[in-house]
Amino acid sequence: MPENKTVPHSFVKGGFFYFVRRVPKDLKQHYTSSKISFSLRTRSASVTAPLTTRAAQQLDEYW
Repeated sequence: MPENKTVPHSFVKGGFFYFVRRVPKDLKQHYTSSKISFSLRTRSASVTAPLTTRAAQQLDEYW
């Protein structure tokens, strides 16, 4: 899984990339889990990079 190290906020499970991000401490009371994760539905690290960047930016704006 060396591809995982090149893409921040992601991990590989079953050959597919997933986005993962911890919920900030001051917002944990509003969430049932301490992490937000979902499938990016791709096996390609080059496709994953812009998807994770966009998802992280959207979460930052929301929080």
